Amino acid sequence: MSSLRISFLATRPRFLVITLLGCFIGFLTAYNTNKQPWPINALAVIGVLLAHASANVLNDYFDYLNGSDLANVERIAPFTGGSRYIQNNIMKPSQVYGLGYALLAVVVLLGICLSYLSTWKLIPIGIAGMLIAWAYSAPPFQLMSRGIFGELAIGAAWSMVVIGFALLQTDFIVYQSIPLGAAYGFIVANILFLNQVPDITADQGANKITLAVRSEPNHLWKWYAIFLISAYACQLAAVLYGQTPCLTLVTILVLPLFIYCAMRLRKTPIDTAELTVIVPCNILGAHLYALLMCAGLFFGQ
Repeated sequence: MSSLRISFLATRPRFLVITLLGCFIGFLTAYNTNKQPWPINALAVIGVLLAHASANVLNDYFDYLNGSDLANVERIAPFTGGSRYIQNNIMKPSQVYGLGYALLAVVVLLGICLSYLSTWKLIPIGIAGMLIAWAYSAPPFQLMSRGIFGELAIGAAWSMVVIGFALLQTDFIVYQSIPLGAAYGFIVANILFLNQVPDITADQGANKITLAVRSEPNHLWKWYAIFLISAYACQLAAVLYGQTPCLTLVTILVLPLFIYCAMRLRKTPIDTAELTVIVPCNILGAHLYALLMCAGLFFGQ
């Protein structure tokens, strides 16, 4: 396998789709007032995807340092426990470290270029997004190890994807993109939260105190429900008090899948066999939610 292909796969590309869908939501939020040509939008998409890729790689490196991935024997591949490229001797730790920061450097250059070609108002959002990508895994912050702050960071990051893409189209903050971005952020944060559950034992041993580690097993489903309710509440607020099309509420169609995940998590919260079903179902639900949101925005305007 070529080194380029190895580096590409080390970014866990299949998980970048959720970010791409966030870009589409932001774009469609301001679809009727789009001022930017396709090359500018394409450049923005590349930058956002590379930022996510960098975060994935850095997370693998710092989980190698704390030992959580190596100790994780209950992972649900490929959804939890990292890429294991270091643990399986596919890449050296120094290579993973270098790749993560190289991607981050490229993101900086693309961000400067994009801001110059479009609007400098993107800079605060870009800086905040990059800081989260780094601070989520890297010391001294290591937000992934600080309970709910990890979920809040992820939620904020994906909210900014939606808000930033809407801003790119219009050159100003699109107010309806804020609750829609928050809704999407909660949905993505729920992916992170549920993916932490199979890793609880390994994370505890590595002193990686995630929200799942902090929670009692019988309370896990409650956190899942809180993030889910928050997402739909934000979306409903966007429809009732903003200019978001009512058709975006088509996302309710995927709600039964989320409820199914919550009910199974409540019944058997830390059963690996059950989680093997729940985790991919939740990820599928998040992608369907985003697709339905895009459809509602496109056909509702």
